[in-house]
Amino acid sequence: MTEAASPRLIDPLTIQVSRPLVLLRLGYRQAGQVPPKTSRLLDEVIGQSEPLLAPRAICAAFDVVLRGDGRIAIGGALESASRSLLERLEGCRRAVLFAATIGPALEEWVQSLNTAGEMSRALLADAYASSAAIALGMAMESFAQDLFQDLDLQPTRRYAPGYGDWELSCQEPLLDLVGAGRIGIRLTEGFLMLPAKSISGVIGGRQRPLP
Repeated sequence: MTEAASPRLIDPLTIQVSRPLVLLRLGYRQAGQVPPKTSRLLDEVIGQSEPLLAPRAICAAFDVVLRGDGRIAIGGALESASRSLLERLEGCRRAVLFAATIGPALEEWVQSLNTAGEMSRALLADAYASSAAIALGMAMESFAQDLFQDLDLQPTRRYAPGYGDWELSCQEPLLDLVGAGRIGIRLTEGFLMLPAKSISGVIGGRQRPLP
């Protein structure tokens, strides 16, 4: 059995929040669909939002073990009977657990805009923040791909508590295993992460198929 790696802090985490991604969050598939006034306001909001981002992540690699009772265990402390998790990690003996956040500043600005009655600006800023959270996941998948390439393993797509039948309560041991408090993430009693624009999950590594 391989020992768990010490959690790796990635601060800052480089992410790319593209304008097309923000437009998709707003329901626009093409830039030409956006009304000119909205387009101008969006550019202003992006310019104000970007400096408020503080993307950080923390992650660690752990053994994946299938228990005799059909439960799957990652890093010893995280156990689940989730069938969807088992299917996602089928054939994986190693997995990266991670947590990442864009920080609280942008979320606080959105709240202040709502309080001030600037609903349109708040809507656009929230779409940008949500797009940044998506970018966090893309960055973590890229990180895991590089990590597993060095080990000659093929990464799975990321999966997270709350997806399928994977219990949301597994957020707690997952965040404990990686030490998510170091990047300012905490859980509510309902196992939701704060800041709200934070993500967590697992990316498995399995043997590459023979050519």
